Amino acid sequence: MKSSAILGSITLLLLLATGQAQAQSLQAPVCDLQEEGEGAQWLATCEQAALQGNGHAALMVGAIYWNGDGVAKDHAQAARWFELADLAGETRAAKMLGDEAFVRLVKAAKPEDTDRAVLDTAIGWYEKALEIEPVPAVKEEAQQNLALLSNLKQTLSAR
Repeated sequence: MKSSAILGSITLLLLLATGQAQAQSLQAPVCDLQEEGEGAQWLATCEQAALQGNGHAALMVGAIYWNGDGVAKDHAQAARWFELADLAGETRAAKMLGDEAFVRLVKAAKPEDTDRAVLDTAIGWYEKALEIEPVPAVKEEAQQNLALLSNLKQTLSAR
C-alpha cells in the first residue's frame, strides 16, 4: 500500500496548492491548511465550515482523514467528507471519491474477487472528474485510473 501513501501525499499537496486561491477568496481563513501536520489544529474549524456548505472545507476535512494528518487515518470517513464536498460543488471531490473506491478495489486478492459495484462507483467518479476537474495533472491521473478500471471491467465481463 506504499502507492496509496504516495497518492495521499501528492493529493494533499495538490489540494493545498490549488485550494489556496479558493481559500483566499473567502472573507476569513475558514480552512487554510498550509502544510502537512496542521490537520488536527484545523479540523474543528474546517468541519464547522463544511457543515455550513463550504465545499473547500469539506474537501480539506476529507484530506485530513484520508492522510491521517493529525488524526487516525480513516478512508471511509474521508469519503463521507468528499461526498459532502461534491454536493457543495467542489470540483476536485469527484477525483478523490474515485481514488477512495480505487483503494477499496485494490484490496481484492484476485481480479475475479473485485466488487463490481465498487468498480462501477469508481468508474463513475472518474468519469465525472474528467468533466469537471480543474487541475490538468489531476485530470490526467483520473484518465489513467479510468482506463485501468475500464480494462478491468472489460476483462471481468469477458469471463
